[in-house]
Amino acid sequence: MLVRVRTKDGTERLQLPGGGATLADLRALIASQLRVPLEQQLLSRSVQAGPVPRKDAPFVSSEETTALSALGIANGDIVFLDYQMERENQAVSKAYEKDPFISLVKEGELRAQGKSQWTLTNFLDYRSSKEFVLQAPPEPHCKYVRIDQRASQTLINYCLMTNFSCKRVGFLYGQWVSDDSGNGVEVHSIYEPKQDCTSDEIILLDDPEGEEKLAKVAQMLGLVRVGLIICHPAREYAFSVDEVIFASKMHAAAVAADPDKGKLFVTMKARPVLESEEDIEGVATMEAYQMTDQSVQLCAIDAFSQSKTDPRVAKTAKDCVFLVEKKEQRKATMEHFIARVFDIGQPFQSFLGSSFPVENRPPEPQTSQRMADYLRARRGKEPFLKTVADLHFLLMLANLLDMNTDMPVLCSHVVEAKGDELEGFQMMINCYAGID
Repeated sequence: MLVRVRTKDGTERLQLPGGGATLADLRALIASQLRVPLEQQLLSRSVQAGPVPRKDAPFVSSEETTALSALGIANGDIVFLDYQMERENQAVSKAYEKDPFISLVKEGELRAQGKSQWTLTNFLDYRSSKEFVLQAPPEPHCKYVRIDQRASQTLINYCLMTNFSCKRVGFLYGQWVSDDSGNGVEVHSIYEPKQDCTSDEIILLDDPEGEEKLAKVAQMLGLVRVGLIICHPAREYAFSVDEVIFASKMHAAAVAADPDKGKLFVTMKARPVLESEEDIEGVATMEAYQMTDQSVQLCAIDAFSQSKTDPRVAKTAKDCVFLVEKKEQRKATMEHFIARVFDIGQPFQSFLGSSFPVENRPPEPQTSQRMADYLRARRGKEPFLKTVADLHFLLMLANLLDMNTDMPVLCSHVVEAKGDELEGFQMMINCYAGID
């Protein structure tokens, strides 16, 4: 049984007989091999707080005869040892003789900070900050996703029209919600940003004016960005590492905007149904996930990137490692970074429709002629409130109506369903469209 002992002089490794080794046996081994007398020893547990183990409560004398396994210490675990005496780390020359991190002392990042500033303790603390412990993903914060079927079907139909030949990204706008079943999100509409994606890459184009307009109109409607959706060609795996990184950084932005509710940010995906998936009806399907808190934290510091040979594999920077089942490795699969949200089938219908041509689709530009056709097709067949209650239509109207005076009033009427107060807007919008 291997136990790692973290001290002020570094980390040292001790081999104990497996099975019934006790805390007293560990103390005796520390005294004989590390040469720290029993009366000097203060042993403490470790706790995994994020990617770096931290010191926890000390062991007590009543636990001396208790087996290490009963104390929660498994093979490869760390305990913390404090003492007042001065001593030399007994394991430095052996344990770190071929350690790749040592090269960082001689060159690169650590050398740039000045060789004289570094002690072994400094170095080991630095190394701990570069070790990322990967475990099974926890339960997602978001328990369910309710999405307006008209909004999701509009996006899927477009992808079907293009045979899912390339990736397509949509921003989910809606509200954070909570009920007896837990916390979740309701998706009212899907905004498709300017993009030039390929079958392998997500490429979003700069559009500061469009983003500003979207943020203002969404706020007027009482909506926030609650997630994103990635549509992609058929494949056997859930996410590429680049998609995990992209989603994690968007998740981080949501948390920065709202530290409490932003944790519910979801990442959905739409894809073709594979021939082998005989239990799934239809030709396309949707799934919902959340990026784990650890994935959000690691992506914020660019801790890993996608492997050049396998999009499912994450690779750390050269001075970092993943710890998977207590083994150091430079690569890991993306399953560690995502948690599935299974409840996405609850019926939900937004107060917003999704019938107007969607922004930023090259084959379907939003033009005055399309606006005229849209209005004529609905005149006399539905209330004008239903016609105008469409995020995509409202975003086009934001190019025509005053953003500071007219748009806030129009959006409030839509939210409050005040159709009888839209007559003036109807005449003005018809005039813009050239409709008598």
